[in-house]
Amino acid sequence: MDSSTVTALINVILREESPESVGERQKTFSVCFDDPRFDESRHIDAVVAATKVANRRTTPGMDGLWEDIERLLYMQDEPFASLSIYAQYCVMRLARDEVKVVLDGQGADEQLAGYIAYQAPYIRGLLRRGNVLAAIREGIGSVRHHRSFFSWAAAQSRVRSERRELLRGSAPEVLRYAGSLDEVLKREVTASNLPLLLHWEDRNSMAFSIEARVPFLDYRLVEYLAGLPLDQKIRGGVTKHVLRRAIRGLVPDAVRCRTDKMGFVTPEEVWMKGELAPRILDLFSTPEFAERPYWDAERVLENYRAFLEGKSPYSTEFWRIACAEMWLREFDA
Repeated sequence: MDSSTVTALINVILREESPESVGERQKTFSVCFDDPRFDESRHIDAVVAATKVANRRTTPGMDGLWEDIERLLYMQDEPFASLSIYAQYCVMRLARDEVKVVLDGQGADEQLAGYIAYQAPYIRGLLRRGNVLAAIREGIGSVRHHRSFFSWAAAQSRVRSERRELLRGSAPEVLRYAGSLDEVLKREVTASNLPLLLHWEDRNSMAFSIEARVPFLDYRLVEYLAGLPLDQKIRGGVTKHVLRRAIRGLVPDAVRCRTDKMGFVTPEEVWMKGELAPRILDLFSTPEFAERPYWDAERVLENYRAFLEGKSPYSTEFWRIACAEMWLREFDA
């Protein structure tokens, strides 16, 4: 929705200036996947049909995946949390031959409560203020629109809690969604999620000599959105309420009204069980990996094999441990 909004607004300006040249002047770049669970091609198609913009797409995976990830790790210069960063890297690579500046929708989710997990602190804040009826209404809306997400999140939470035991040592617990929604969003914008995303984006774009600009983080818009009542951000279990209303008639309803928030995801689980599996197994089986003081190497390998055999579900700890090991080797740490 965020990138589509930026695309549609620019499209309006270009059509007012020179409607016949929109396709030549407005270029868009997208990532797609063969696995329909992660692919958003139909939503891209809707926006392209409505705006008549030029659109190029890339489908990461298969050929050169491991080599790409190795270069991405070098460019990021630190371990990174998930392979969603790789999707963005591939889009920047696609864009480099045609443009030197790109615009995207980064920052909208953290300001407008776009992530489904923000529903819990919103409801919690309503209850603390004694708005019981509003909290009930939001709870019903959340379940109606996002039942599958909450089931998935609960299952993942259990798995990840168990997998944390693969790591040695202790670290302070990060309570990302603690507090009321306004407290969570302030923390997401200034200290936790958004700074990380901007760091990764800057590295990804500059890897291909591209400038990435983020219109949703114009200081005037940031100040305006920070002052909005929370029910303009979430209402009836639907995120980004005010933005959805503002772009009515501008962005196709297939995109504007969707509630299945996906984010910039990749089929990480599929890759970790398929193309990447032999490499990850080799990585987890080496003496260097076993000697690290950061994890229980034997249990990591045992858990990963159980996942490959279909005996246990996937969780991102596998990728994060593998990424950390690759980084340690790359920089001889």
